[in-house]
Amino acid sequence: METAGRSAVVCFGEALALMARVADVDDPAAPASAAGAEVNVALDLAAAGTGVAWVGRLGDDPHGDLVRRTLAGAGVDTAGIEADPVRPTGRYAKSPAPGGTVMTYRRAGSAASATGPELLAAPAVRDRLATASWVHVGGITAAVSPSCAAVLAALLDRPRGYRVAFDVNWREQMWPDGDPAAVAALAARADVVLVGADEARRVFGTDDPAALRAQLPGPELVVVKDGAARALAVHRDGSVTARAALSVDVVEPVGAGDAFAAGLLTGLVRGEDVGRCLRRGHLGAAAVLVVPGDSAAPLPGHLLDLDDDAWSALRVSAERVA
Repeated sequence: METAGRSAVVCFGEALALMARVADVDDPAAPASAAGAEVNVALDLAAAGTGVAWVGRLGDDPHGDLVRRTLAGAGVDTAGIEADPVRPTGRYAKSPAPGGTVMTYRRAGSAASATGPELLAAPAVRDRLATASWVHVGGITAAVSPSCAAVLAALLDRPRGYRVAFDVNWREQMWPDGDPAAVAALAARADVVLVGADEARRVFGTDDPAALRAQLPGPELVVVKDGAARALAVHRDGSVTARAALSVDVVEPVGAGDAFAAGLLTGLVRGEDVGRCLRRGHLGAAAVLVVPGDSAAPLPGHLLDLDDDAWSALRVSAERVA
């Protein structure tokens, strides 16, 4: 459970400015919104009422200020943010394409890419890690730079007083050699691993629950998100808890996985059973799928208590939950 005045979850990762137009992706001062996987998770956790801090590095620039203001305005603890006076905040833009969404990035040489293990020694970061019950990180950060990967390794070192949730978040374009071994090795050291079924096949060679458990014997839970069908959690003893996904009229998919992670973490922080945590993940993901942005407040919590038939009958659109 959360402790008054402290953050139950600390998120670490790469912050980005999401540009309003693809044409503006090279403009370091163009209108934008705060984004980045762990930023999304922090915003979604705060929207769910879970105490959360985001730590990392931003450029000392308009987009860095935007990210900091957005996080703080949502109720996220921002005291563990460092400003880089030289390197910029990374940027990206989204554009529709047949079969999905195309992202255009400007992240090389960003403030985030210069993050190293010394961040963890900063008093504000050290103090938040000392009191957190969970730390949330992901595989994207490992690809940003070797120094970022070193921070992840340090956060996963044992002994530690917090548990780690690791979202695999495999991004093919960020790994030129195509070797997922580094991400798989980091995931194996976490307490909870989140992975899409397609990612599991790419990174671990399988999405079969038993085979995944054979490769990841250490984590308490391995959570597999099987698209629009279901999510399942594989326990250490090999047993599986599964919950159906909601039917959604999708507007834009980016950020839904982060919202699922935030919902799951909210339930874990509250000590809820795994099935209820999975449903919280689905409620968070559905809320983001029906908006054009990367984060959103979760759907109403009373939906968690529906029986299986009523849950399966729900349909979520931008206008309503039917």
